Amino acid sequence: MTQPKLMLYHANWSLCSQMVRVALYEKGLEFDHVPIKLCDHYEEAENISKDFLKNINPTGVVPVLKINDEIVRDSAYIIERLDELQGTNNINLWPNEESERERLRNWVYDTTITEGVPMGKTLGMTIPLFSLGLIENLIKSLSFKAIWNIILRHPRRERKIGFVTMYFTSLKDRIGPLAYKGFVEGILELEKNLSSDEYLFGDFSHADINLMCCFYRLQDLRLDPILEMPELPRINSYWQKLKNRESYTKGILEFKDHEEKLDEIFFNGINPHTKNLKEKIKQNI
Repeated sequence: MTQPKLMLYHANWSLCSQMVRVALYEKGLEFDHVPIKLCDHYEEAENISKDFLKNINPTGVVPVLKINDEIVRDSAYIIERLDELQGTNNINLWPNEESERERLRNWVYDTTITEGVPMGKTLGMTIPLFSLGLIENLIKSLSFKAIWNIILRHPRRERKIGFVTMYFTSLKDRIGPLAYKGFVEGILELEKNLSSDEYLFGDFSHADINLMCCFYRLQDLRLDPILEMPELPRINSYWQKLKNRESYTKGILEFKDHEEKLDEIFFNGINPHTKNLKEKIKQNI
């Protein structure tokens, strides 16, 4: 069977873009890609350009995958579609049994950025809140012209309001703690469901891709000491296994971004949320 032509529109630091890239490498699928400079990161604001909004994604969001002439959006759905394709690697990211698919689907949507789910509600939806330190730093570096362009062109009202608010004031210190409860519950639920020597569902799956990217984001944000807590031995072992996969290097490490900014924000290597999260995890074990 001939592989369809794949074109990925993505951003280096985008969590959901990382997930799709990892899936592509896990399946061994050939693809072309177009890096998009996001409006909250760069003056170019390519995700709200007229061409992108008209021809790629009217919501101004990445990733987007073009399969031949078909446009596919939403990282979770993209990865499901990719799993139907045959690459050079003999791997299935989704099981065949419907009951197992439903169980996996629950984990997938709890470990990614899911439309309609409140910020901080699930493990995946806590990551954007902890990421605000970098996002706010990048937004404040933009020109007023770039902010005005966001006001005029961004199609998503909630993002437009958030970006403009961060430019003129600050949200990072107020919003971070809103993620504590969902994060702690999610981490402890994961520790409970992991075995000592397997992936979340035994064989490597879509849920493991999501968690690989979430854990790497914690590392970027200097929150990874949580993954090494003695109270979370299964997560510690699991994280080491995830980092040893080739897709981790190819899909994440080879697309590193904003390292200088992250070093600037966390100049002492410490995230102030780490201590609070560790205490809450210990209290809830």
